[in-house]
Amino acid sequence: GKVDSLYFALPTRVAARELYERVRQTIRKWFPNEEDRPVVLLAVPGYGQIDGIDNARVLVGPDEANLWQDDQDVRRLEKLWAAERPKRFLAAAIAVGTIDQALLSIVQTAHAHLRSACLNRSLLVVDEVHASDHYMSQLLSALLERHWQVGGYALLLSATLGSSARQAFLQHNSEIPYVSLHEAISAPYPAVTLADGTSIAAKPRPEQRKTVFFHTMPYAFQLPQLIQEILQALHRGARVLVVLNTVARVVEFFRAALSSPEIEREWLFQCAGHSCPHHGRYAPQDRCILDRAIAAQFGKDAPPGPRLLIGSQTLEQSLDIDADLLVTDLVPSDVLLQRVGRLHRHRRSRPDGCENAVCYVLVPEVSLESALNERGEVAGRFLRAGFGSVYEDLRTLERTWQTIVSHPVVEIPRDNRLLVESATHPESLAALTSPLWQAHRHRIFGAERAKAIAASTVVGTFDQYFGQFEYREDGVKVTTRLGADQHQVRLDRPVTSPFGQELTEVLVPSFMAPAELEEIAHVEGEENGEILLRWADKQYRYSVLGLEEIR
Repeated sequence: GKVDSLYFALPTRVAARELYERVRQTIRKWFPNEEDRPVVLLAVPGYGQIDGIDNARVLVGPDEANLWQDDQDVRRLEKLWAAERPKRFLAAAIAVGTIDQALLSIVQTAHAHLRSACLNRSLLVVDEVHASDHYMSQLLSALLERHWQVGGYALLLSATLGSSARQAFLQHNSEIPYVSLHEAISAPYPAVTLADGTSIAAKPRPEQRKTVFFHTMPYAFQLPQLIQEILQALHRGARVLVVLNTVARVVEFFRAALSSPEIEREWLFQCAGHSCPHHGRYAPQDRCILDRAIAAQFGKDAPPGPRLLIGSQTLEQSLDIDADLLVTDLVPSDVLLQRVGRLHRHRRSRPDGCENAVCYVLVPEVSLESALNERGEVAGRFLRAGFGSVYEDLRTLERTWQTIVSHPVVEIPRDNRLLVESATHPESLAALTSPLWQAHRHRIFGAERAKAIAASTVVGTFDQYFGQFEYREDGVKVTTRLGADQHQVRLDRPVTSPFGQELTEVLVPSFMAPAELEEIAHVEGEENGEILLRWADKQYRYSVLGLEEIR
């Protein structure tokens, strides 16, 4: 009797699709009578489903929808109303979607008040909450504050949230005391934290415990040398997962593995008969079959035998991957824990030499401090490796590196607090005291304040009457994610992807887009599994390696 609906918010579309099926099956068990069962909506634009069926096959045309009849069909149409438009998604009884749909209820954009009114009645569940995106964290805090003020209920789920970030989400309660680094590391884990700051410890099940052995390797800028390190595991039949920080690094190492005479072609991850990596620059239709292929080759019931999967951050959450050996770029410890979650995920027999959960962490051959100039800026090869770009705060990377060197063997979840707090707590970061680190600290502080200000300028107004306030109308697009924009570009004709899917559009990251945008991209040729595209003055190649800019 406390809420009327449920909205389950995930960080990515892939995560939403994965969880949607689990929620749908649970609702079928809870409501065995189909007549009384609430509709379960996949609230992801372009991927919408109603009870497991694509929207286009369920929703009727406008003529039929406008009929006023007191019969079962019309009453069913009322249940489907929320699925007809993204602005209505939050009106569904049960919906699973991305966090963006929820954040659109708090920003200054069309229909925000409609979205907010619908979301207010829901239990809002936000999964995989983290603090690495300061802009989104500010928007989420504003959303939670609004939801709390109107009497709503929210549940945040995270395996990697640090104490300082947790305190920020509880900022409506001014009586919550400061938590020192020692207290944060000593706090029980896992635990439930209530809105008033009270913590309730939860005891992990024995089967959830996992001992992980960290080994650092100075190959961050020498990726081809990594092949020799993983060959022995592949020869023994191991499934090896390599997660790198940027798409460029993923493609670079995949090409090195593909051209290596020591790596058998059949060892590489395969999709639709092609060896390929996994990252975010594939068309949506191809991403669906790539994800299914990963589940078949790296999931719980995957057949034994050597397999090498090379990918980006798209592999670190949501997908049910079980690797015998993990290799990863250096990342902040909260992200590192996400990636380690793909290592020895299920109980199964392991190849010789892989009985222990081993994680190789790729680090530079020099210190991270050497990447900084006197202004605290990062440049050159460090930026290209994601150090200071994908993960802006180099201090969190440095403290993560120091922590896994001093604690090379950890038990999860017992040591989760140690890993996360050592890399995120202000007291731990303050241990980096050199002039270069201090300059970097000031630069990061300025960048975070700028993002907080940017977030505050787009948050909507709910305490004034309509007509007494105006949304900004300066032509600037309001976004829920800074720097993560993608352009959905329509092709001038359908083409067949290297994986056999019909493509009518592609997604182009903003930094790869031309200066002058056009509505349509032109297909200039198809040959040997490659599609050549031209969008305005830029040319692209789409292949088994995904979308690449040629010039």
